[in-house]
Amino acid sequence: MKIYNIEEHKACYCYDRNAKPMIEVMRIKNEKIGEFLLIANEIVLVMQGSMFFSLRNNPSGEFHKGQLVLLPAGDKLSYKASENSILLVCRLNDNINLCHAYSLERLYKKVHKNILQKPETLTPLTIHPRLEYFANELIDTLDDGAKCQIFLQAKITELLIMLRLYYLAEHLYHFFYPILSQDTSFSRYVRTHWVKHGNVSKLAKAMNMTLQQFTKRFNSVFGQTPYKWMQQEKARLIYGEICQTNKPLKEIAWDHGFTAYTHFSRFCKAAFSMSPTEIRK
Repeated sequence: MKIYNIEEHKACYCYDRNAKPMIEVMRIKNEKIGEFLLIANEIVLVMQGSMFFSLRNNPSGEFHKGQLVLLPAGDKLSYKASENSILLVCRLNDNINLCHAYSLERLYKKVHKNILQKPETLTPLTIHPRLEYFANELIDTLDDGAKCQIFLQAKITELLIMLRLYYLAEHLYHFFYPILSQDTSFSRYVRTHWVKHGNVSKLAKAMNMTLQQFTKRFNSVFGQTPYKWMQQEKARLIYGEICQTNKPLKEIAWDHGFTAYTHFSRFCKAAFSMSPTEIRK
């Protein structure tokens, strides 16, 4: 349908001109391959088709029509469409609230103590009929050219409220688990920036905290020391690159800060009980 005064709309300072807007409709053709870094937490509604995917911090899997998926910030998504697909991608800001009075921290505190088995990978939800109607209407409006940031933010708020209305808290806990903690803004910054800063001291400085303050807060949120967590995440990234890419092993070692290949090999043997060559085989 026609948007009146479209040029005035495009000239407004609220018009979303970002390469990755708050809400985006992605139409991906069959067999298309791609990858991108997740700069924000994303809720993806798969409206049509299916695709295989891999995340460097999660096992590989498949998205298909009728699924609602959370992609955590700081990860890297690789995909291959197995048929023509349509995705509605909603990018979330730092403070995620399921409604004005219900934060993710509240969801975590309400459900966490009663969950016996924590999720080990992404847990999609089935798109509720009300949510499907909402998504189809939104796609039509975006196709008309509506890119007002105020409108888009209102739609993200509406989406989050609908999640709380139509899904059980336990299901939402599993869905949001990759980004859940007692302090989601802190954990999001850590997950998004730890690779760039490289070590605990630099990360603490970037967050304007002393090393002692940072370590105490980190232990409270992640349940382990920053150094141990970073080593685990570093091992996970390395394992993913060895298995999922054709990069030379020496290049992977160099990219992750190993000045000698023998040090890299020793790290892999300690983490995985295998040498880099054995992992790739």
